[in-house]
Amino acid sequence: MGRMEFGSSVLPELRKILLSTGEGKFFGPDGRLIEVKQVPFLEEWHLDGLEFDPDLGRSRLVGVLTGAGKTVTATIDASDFPDLRDNTSNNPEWNGSAYHDLAVLLSVLIQEQILTWDPADIRTDEVRIRRPADRAKP
Repeated sequence: MGRMEFGSSVLPELRKILLSTGEGKFFGPDGRLIEVKQVPFLEEWHLDGLEFDPDLGRSRLVGVLTGAGKTVTATIDASDFPDLRDNTSNNPEWNGSAYHDLAVLLSVLIQEQILTWDPADIRTDEVRIRRPADRAKP
């Protein structure tokens, strides 16, 4: 059996999600809405690159993110997502977007594992993006 590979649509879809903006609602201490504005998905981070690995091809995605002087390389292996790697499923129960499930899931995992952290608090230069054990598929 050959090496598992991502489908061709995951890269452009993931890039589009990461570079998107959304409506952010901000509330005061009393719980009242004080501001609504467009917020970048990456917030304080910047996407410096998102490509297939030059040596491993479509079996690994590599993203480079920078924030506050910190550079983090996110690696995503197709073998960690065997049920979604071809990026053709779209489950309306949890994914109400125009994107396929894999691209949406990867954007959420990148958000959880990198973007929600203050760049100064990330103690490594490389993060392997995977599902947390409690969400892993059997």
